[in-house]
Amino acid sequence: MKWINLFGLILQFVSFWFAAPELLGQSTMQRFEKGLKKLVSAIPLIIILIFVLSYALATAGYGIYKGLKGAEQGLEENELMNYFITMGVAFAFYFVFLIFAKRIRRFLEKRVANPLIDKLINQGEVRKQALIIGAILFSIGFLIQAIIIILT
Repeated sequence: MKWINLFGLILQFVSFWFAAPELLGQSTMQRFEKGLKKLVSAIPLIIILIFVLSYALATAGYGIYKGLKGAEQGLEENELMNYFITMGVAFAFYFVFLIFAKRIRRFLEKRVANPLIDKLINQGEVRKQALIIGAILFSIGFLIQAIIIILT
């Protein structure tokens, strides 16, 4: 139930960012344009880094669990080999990400951040649609939290 409640909170948090462009208005958005472009282009990289961090923590936890289990009962050779293969694949993905991180960032800035920020600043209709999406997400988050409180 806590995870569902957390999901509701996340929806409400995301809804604010959909509503913010309309609430701030065109002139304020123009003043924040440079910083917003950097933020929007960094969001996918932040998500990827969070994914890599969580994968690393899960792999470390799994390694500690297997190590403690192996100290008591012993390990089979295939269990150890599977662990090393998993670690190798994880490191390969991480190094590929490090090699292409600047290219990914430039691509996201050019193809995603710049057009999105330009639309949010210059087109009032896009800001109004974002406000409606934010209101819907906030309402869904509230309903999820209310249902969880009623059920527990």
